[in-house]
Amino acid sequence: MLVPQLTHVAITERHAMREGPRDSATHMRHAAAIPALGEIEIGGKASRDGAGDSLTVMAWNVERLRHVEAIAATIAGQAPDVVLLTELDKGMARSGNGHPLSRLTDRLGHAFAYGVEFVELGTGNETEQTATGEAENEEGFHGNAVTSAVPLNRPFLIRLDAAGGWFRPERGQPRIGGRMAIGGQVLLGERRVTVVSVHLENRTGPAGRADQTRHLLDAIDKYDADAPVLIGGDFNTLTASHEERHDDRAAWLARVAAEPGRLINVERHEPLFQLLAERGYGWRDANTLDRPTQRRASGDPTPTGRIDWFFTRGLAATAPATLPALLPDGSPSADHDALVVTVRVE
Repeated sequence: MLVPQLTHVAITERHAMREGPRDSATHMRHAAAIPALGEIEIGGKASRDGAGDSLTVMAWNVERLRHVEAIAATIAGQAPDVVLLTELDKGMARSGNGHPLSRLTDRLGHAFAYGVEFVELGTGNETEQTATGEAENEEGFHGNAVTSAVPLNRPFLIRLDAAGGWFRPERGQPRIGGRMAIGGQVLLGERRVTVVSVHLENRTGPAGRADQTRHLLDAIDKYDADAPVLIGGDFNTLTASHEERHDDRAAWLARVAAEPGRLINVERHEPLFQLLAERGYGWRDANTLDRPTQRRASGDPTPTGRIDWFFTRGLAATAPATLPALLPDGSPSADHDALVVTVRVE
C-alpha cells in the first residue's frame, strides 16, 4: 500500500512487544499486526522529467543516514538519476529522531519510496544504546529506499525474511520484521527499467542469502518479467555464516589469511552469484571488482570485504566506481562505501 506517511506504532505497543514473549510464533503475530511493514511511504518530488538514453545509478548502505549533509554532497557530486539506499532510520533516537531521508531528497531534488525492514523495539546495537542513553525512539522505523530525480513508477516492496531471528533475546537488538527489497520503474527512453534496492541478511550463511536472492528474483519476474532490471544494494557477501566468523575469531582470521583475496573475490563462496547468472544477470561490468566496499574507523583491524553489488539484466553497464564514504575530517560518513554505475538498454 502506498501512503504519504507510515502508520505509527505506539511506544506502549513497542514496549509490550519487547517485554513479552520473544519466540517465532509471537514475532509472526506482531508482524502481521503492524501495518507499516506492508506500506510504502511516498514523498519528495522528482526534479526532472526523464533520464534520456542512459541512467546513472548509485547504491549505498548509509548506516542509519546519520550524516545527511555529507552523504548528500557525495551523491550530488555524481548527479545520479536514481539512488538505491539501505539502512535508513525514521524516528530513531540514534539518528536524531527525525526523517533524514526526507531531508536528503529535498537536498537532491528527488522523489522517494521508503519501506520498513524492521520496527526497532530498542535503540540499536550496544554502541548505539550507550550513546542514546535514556532517549526513546519516536517511530522506530528502519528500512530501505529508492530515490529518483525522474518519475518513479509502480513502487513495490518484497519481504525476504519472515523468520524473526532478530526478535530473539540472544540477538540483543529486538526487532519486528526482516530483510526486504524495494523498487519501482523509471523510463529510459521509451523502455521501462526496473530498479531495486536490496539488503540481504548478515546473520545467515551463503545458502541463506541464495534463498533470499531466489525469492527476490521470482518476485521481480512476477512484477515485470520483460523489463530490463538493475538491482543494487548490500548483499552481505561475507563468504561464511555469522557463527563461522564470530564463534572462533582466531580461526576465522586464519582462514582469511590462508586465502588472500577471499573477501574481495567472493563468488566461489556465495552461491547467489551462480543463481543470478542462471537467471540472466551479470555483474562484472557493473562493479569495480578489486576493492572492498566495507569501511572501518581508523585503527579498526577487522578485515573488510566486498559486500555491496550491482546486478543487471538486459542492460549494458559502464563506468563503475566505488566512492569513499568520508566526512570532511576524514572519518567515515557510513560503514560502507558508495557504488555508482551508468546503464543503457542493450
